Amino acid sequence: MSSLEVVFVAAHGTVWSGQAAQVVVPAVDGSMGILPRMQPTLAVLRRGPVRIIAEDGSVTEVQVDGGFVSMDENVVTIGVDDVEMDRSSADAARL
Repeated sequence: MSSLEVVFVAAHGTVWSGQAAQVVVPAVDGSMGILPRMQPTLAVLRRGPVRIIAEDGSVTEVQVDGGFVSMDENVVTIGVDDVEMDRSSADAARL
């Protein structure tokens, strides 16, 4: 099974990093799902939730105000200025 290597960073440091099965981001053109072996992608993010679905099915959801996402060779990089995490997502986040 293929997986994604995810690096999610904000101005204050790493928000989440690790392996994931899927990432869903709020792109300016609409919600965008990112899966393994996808074409290289670069998109601007709007306000909304970033969802990281781990290989075991657990979900980490983080609210962002904007930023960017890039995907190339199964590596997803998400960069934002600031994030809002609820407590359950913060407990599930892997740093």
